[in-house]
Amino acid sequence: MNSFEKVFFKSKVIGKLSSSNLNELKSTLQNIESGKNKLRSKITLATKALKSAESELNWINWLPIKFLFKEKIILKEKNILIFKAELDTLKSEYEKHQLGLDISLTDRLEAAFGTLDDKFSEIMSTQKVWDVTTSQRIDRVIERTTANNSIERKSVALKRSDNSKILCDYKALYFENANGGDLNIFPQFIFVEHNNDFALIDILDIDIHYTLVSFIESESVPTDTEVVDHTWAKTNKNGDRDKRFADNYQIPVVQYGELHFISKSGINEVYMFSNPEPAFAFKKMFDEYKQVLAKS
Repeated sequence: MNSFEKVFFKSKVIGKLSSSNLNELKSTLQNIESGKNKLRSKITLATKALKSAESELNWINWLPIKFLFKEKIILKEKNILIFKAELDTLKSEYEKHQLGLDISLTDRLEAAFGTLDDKFSEIMSTQKVWDVTTSQRIDRVIERTTANNSIERKSVALKRSDNSKILCDYKALYFENANGGDLNIFPQFIFVEHNNDFALIDILDIDIHYTLVSFIESESVPTDTEVVDHTWAKTNKNGDRDKRFADNYQIPVVQYGELHFISKSGINEVYMFSNPEPAFAFKKMFDEYKQVLAKS
């Protein structure tokens, strides 16, 4: 590989990400989704039939000679009641077509997940979170910079999330993904969905690596970030200001924390945090949670 080749931080296609021990659960979810899709189609048809019948009845009732259509009106009123009952039944069936997971956690595991959730609250409060999508080494001489890499990143959101496919007593720890399926961390697996497909990855199959990085910040510096140094937009080989550029200016060097989610199946996502300490605390607690989960 060329040392200056761009590296992409992007997970494999969804169909290849699931852990083998969760294939049965995925199959169950797929069957439920298939049933929901069929019910959605039936609900759409039933709704159209009901609206059509109501429209026809309203039109007849509007006529000055509606008394001539008395039997027809009675029949349409009966049909409307039947359509409404059918529609209510379909909607009720649709609500039932969600997977209610009976996730039973030991007291120790529940306490550990609670602590992981607390650490997630701390990284949620980080002022800036980015999804790093690419990284590329820089020829520092040609570019006249002290930076080692050029990265592409996008600001993303963290939150606690409910999922329409999975019903349980625990909200997922949600990491938005700029170039693929969002990561939803449940107590026993990570749920990823993208392009009408989804994957379930065992928590034990996931590793999170933490890196403290020095970053030359060309954008505004978040208030929870430590500025550790300054450099110049254009520099000499030794890092001093290149005086050939009249409009040369200083740029702050800051410290960010990075979390790299990886798995053997192909998870490959990097998140950058403006405050590195909560990110490190989350990684540390995630490792501890995995140890507790492995013994449960």
